[in-house]
Amino acid sequence: MKLLIKLFIESKNIGKAINALSEGGVSGFYIKEYAGLSPYDWQGFLLSEEPELAINFVKQLSQNTLLINTVVNMDVVPSLKEKIHERLEDEKYTMIMMPVLGMTINNPEND
Repeated sequence: MKLLIKLFIESKNIGKAINALSEGGVSGFYIKEYAGLSPYDWQGFLLSEEPELAINFVKQLSQNTLLINTVVNMDVVPSLKEKIHERLEDEKYTMIMMPVLGMTINNPEND
């Protein structure tokens, strides 16, 4: 079985995260960059429903964040989790693992 690993990290930790993925046996990944709020920063807030005010408020509170996605075989997961924890032990991160029920890859360059 394959799993989709979603690793949320602060932008400053990209080198540590990519090294952990390499050490954990990952051969490919993709990264999405966004501005995010952690639940701890967001807890208890209600926003103005005025779009301009809400957008400005979120921009002020948000952090530059990355989401690294990769698909791995189940047998790689224990080692990968260990390497991620070792490299990011003192950093904030979230790792989500989701089963992949199917996958189609079309790459004419490698056929």
